[in-house]
Amino acid sequence: MSRAWVVWLGCALWVASSPAPADGYFKCETPQGVEYADAPCAGDAQRRDFPNHDEQEQRRAEQQRFAACFRPSRSFEPGDKASDLAELCGTPRRVRRLATVRGAEERWEYRQGQGAAFVWVEDGIITAIRD
Repeated sequence: MSRAWVVWLGCALWVASSPAPADGYFKCETPQGVEYADAPCAGDAQRRDFPNHDEQEQRRAEQQRFAACFRPSRSFEPGDKASDLAELCGTPRRVRRLATVRGAEERWEYRQGQGAAFVWVEDGIITAIRD
């Protein structure tokens, strides 16, 4: 037998002997932090199922919504409807109304951690965004 064939056979046997993925996992709190295991840990850890396709899609949509609200300039631009932003991200934390030469303008503030995103709105239309 050639050496390459022996290596290939060894790899195939190793893969075949590896355990099948579990139906779920345990989330264990340890002094070093959180660990995930396929066997029960000390204490009262509950078995958690792996997310199914619908749960994964729901989580992905929530992450995209959070990203759009965290950085509105990546999903919205001047000329878009402010109502679309409000529908996606909810009501702003603060709305400041300003009088301008052209009329009334609003500055919407969305908080993200230590910073804030500001969206300027005039007559229901986004005029500027600063993340």
